[in-house]
Amino acid sequence: MATRLLFLLPPLALLAACGDGDNGTTISFEGNDGGERVTAHADGETGRVAIDTPGFKADIKLPRIELDSENLDLNGVKLFPGSTVQGVDIAGGESGAEDDGVVRIRFSAPGDARAVRAWFDERMRAEGFTLRTGGGALSGTTDDGEPFRLDLAPKDGATQGTFTLGG
Repeated sequence: MATRLLFLLPPLALLAACGDGDNGTTISFEGNDGGERVTAHADGETGRVAIDTPGFKADIKLPRIELDSENLDLNGVKLFPGSTVQGVDIAGGESGAEDDGVVRIRFSAPGDARAVRAWFDERMRAEGFTLRTGGGALSGTTDDGEPFRLDLAPKDGATQGTFTLGG
């Protein structure tokens, strides 16, 4: 896994080239390779990229990474138009922990939470997701059977969302 994680550095560097605004996207990966901790982290505020694997460590400064609604595709569903991604957290590895294989995407969408939820509901159903609704959340399975949950809440005239895949 340590060798595979080295392949994260070039994509992070390419994504970083997009970052010239005030807010960036934080991306983190935490895993376990045969009992050894493996991490990669790109800080959306500073542009600092740190990789720590058995046998390899890197800590470099790059321009901030900025992801938005056009950069992410969630099994055929893009984020709500105008959304910005605050963070992507990936938990992987072989530890058997409850969150192994879980991906969380935190984003901010312009507009009312009900409108954002309705937008996701329509597009997810069109892509073959199985949906359950409750409160401000959508949950169910993706078109390929992966469990997911989408939590939405109003914040400062916008909508804060967290899309959790796996687990």
